[in-house]
Amino acid sequence: MKKNSYRSFSSVGGCLLLALGVFASGQKATAQGTVAPAPVNGTAGASIQGWDPYSTAPQYSQPGYSAPSYAAPPTSSYPPPGSFPPAPSSPPPANFSTGPNSFYPQQPQPLYQPAQPFAPQQQYQIPYERFMENLAFQYTFLPKLSNDPNTLQTQDFETSVTALFPNFLFSDHPLLVTPGFVLHLWDGPSTMVQDLPSKAYSAYLDLAWNPELTPRLYAELGFRVGVYTDFETINSDSLRFQGLGVGNIRLTPTMTLKAGAVYIDRMDKKLLPVVGLLWEPDSLTRFDITFPYPRLSKYWTTVGDRKVWWYVGGEFGYGSWTIQRYDFDEMDSVSDQIDINDYRVFVGLEATHPNRMRAYAEIGYVWEREILYRAPTIPNLSVQNTLMLRAGFNF
Repeated sequence: MKKNSYRSFSSVGGCLLLALGVFASGQKATAQGTVAPAPVNGTAGASIQGWDPYSTAPQYSQPGYSAPSYAAPPTSSYPPPGSFPPAPSSPPPANFSTGPNSFYPQQPQPLYQPAQPFAPQQQYQIPYERFMENLAFQYTFLPKLSNDPNTLQTQDFETSVTALFPNFLFSDHPLLVTPGFVLHLWDGPSTMVQDLPSKAYSAYLDLAWNPELTPRLYAELGFRVGVYTDFETINSDSLRFQGLGVGNIRLTPTMTLKAGAVYIDRMDKKLLPVVGLLWEPDSLTRFDITFPYPRLSKYWTTVGDRKVWWYVGGEFGYGSWTIQRYDFDEMDSVSDQIDINDYRVFVGLEATHPNRMRAYAEIGYVWEREILYRAPTIPNLSVQNTLMLRAGFNF
């Protein structure tokens, strides 16, 4: 009986000892997983977590600690340099060529630099980076639309380059010097009375200066001297002088009134008025409503890094040359001078690149075409209307 009691007691004691061992082991494991050394400031019970060098949120939660704060960087009080005037890839700025044949018909427009519109903030000029600033090429084609004897087909190959001389006459505006050359290929008319050579040439030197007189008043001044001939007849009439004088008054930051005259030195027409209004309601619209070279331009789309504009325009076209022609009465070649006059309207697309390269293509209509002869025995000739195709580039 005692023996059985001893065995039962021994079994119960063994179970108790085993339970105590398991409990002690569990408590030790729990303590090892949760208890951390006290922080250096002596706060008990705090836990240390890993520090993330890329985290933007506070990473410490101890009492009395706050993350450092930094002041925001100062903001600029002036507009960035590219905001005014617009970059070359924006609407073609006023200081860059916006199209051919503006002031002097039959030759490409030089790189005129009118003063920028006034603004209450500081202005930034686009610096010139090259001495030869504007190399240009243009091709113009006026086809025959029938086989009538009073038709005239013309092809013009034009090239020019502009050199820039800064601070002309101690001003902030440069003198622009543009030599140019044009090859004219002619086919017609064939009336047995009027006659033209198959080709003629135009070689000229253009000077342009656009001083700013006041913040609201600036001028566009130009002078051109050139030789216009077929090189079979060269005389004093071959040398022609042309000029431009236009005053510009800024009525508002977006609107400029223009008035002046252009001297074209032809036999029939010597002087043309220049009058109109330049309105730029926003950076994507340019309305140059100025006779004799109106042009309305509007931004269309962007292709890659090129901005594409569409525009409509008009001009008083062609020019005057000394030539050698065949006289059907005398049955011999004679020297003469001719004027060819016409009016043109066109629609075109123009792509501008941030590096200032510009390419354009146009299609238009030409009417009121006439050929005038200096010789009194040759009657003037009305030439059949035609189309115009023109393309070119400059950079």
